Amino acid sequence: MKKHIITLFLSAMGCTLSAQSLDKYESESVKNQVVSEWKSKMSSFYDEAYKEHIIRRDGLSLPLGYIIRGNEPVGGRSLWISMHGGGNAPKETNDEQWMNQIYLYEPQGIYVAPRAPWDDWDMWFKAPIDSLFQDLITMMIVKENINPDKVYILGYSAGGDGVWRLAPRLADHWAAASMMAGHPGDVGLLNLRNLPFMIWCGADDSAYNRNLECAKRG
Repeated sequence: MKKHIITLFLSAMGCTLSAQSLDKYESESVKNQVVSEWKSKMSSFYDEAYKEHIIRRDGLSLPLGYIIRGNEPVGGRSLWISMHGGGNAPKETNDEQWMNQIYLYEPQGIYVAPRAPWDDWDMWFKAPIDSLFQDLITMMIVKENINPDKVYILGYSAGGDGVWRLAPRLADHWAAASMMAGHPGDVGLLNLRNLPFMIWCGADDSAYNRNLECAKRG
């Protein structure tokens, strides 16, 4: 890796580097320096969201309920983003589904159950959710030192609908994805080529023919 290539990146970060080429070990050191300085710069940006457990962007709010389990391993904890069920229903119904989701699964690491910004059938795959989730991941990297290579997405019912869409749509963000009792609609799965993806659907879960549609995707 040549010095002039890295200098452009470091310059954007406000870092400096002496005039020399970098070997493998020096490159690793520079990478660590850049990551450390980036975390430091970004940390204050997420102070309010981290304190309030609410991601805000473009007039939308994404409240977060999360639990940390286990000791932090070398390289940082895993992050699990778990989407609740509900959909086109009263706010109280979706709030109840959100509360249930916070305690539904117990993986080791940081388990986050966001509350969808909308009370609608497509609550987990409207376009703005992409940026909200990217903010959530960034905040957890800089505030909780999660491992960005160990970010997982899962969801139940309407949350499962979201997994069908967001797993391929943001495939480069996830280490793996797990869909529980959701309907795939007309989603394409080509982007799952290199993403571990699990389909959990009861054989008799026939609402909207999702058992049959899930079987086809399998």
